[in-house]
Amino acid sequence: MAAYVIFIRDEMKDQTAYDEYLRLAVPTLAPFGGEILAANGAHAALEGPDFDGSVVLRFPDMASARGWYDSQEYQPFKTIRLGATVGRAVLVEGLN
Repeated sequence: MAAYVIFIRDEMKDQTAYDEYLRLAVPTLAPFGGEILAANGAHAALEGPDFDGSVVLRFPDMASARGWYDSQEYQPFKTIRLGATVGRAVLVEGLN
């Protein structure tokens, strides 16, 4: 079943660093079958507090998503993101 990594950004602390993160991190998705479905476009908080931005990634399955998130390839870029933003990340299994 497909799996989704959802990033919810509550605060942007360093746009320049975040832009560098995107440039470096996006290529790490392909070996794990990851693809970007949504990235920081228009949004509306229907419940709970508003947020600054969001990214939705799709992977073939939970193991692939976790493999990417924990991979040695992604770790240095994850550190950049964590320094540039304040937010949350969740892993969700899809229905198909």
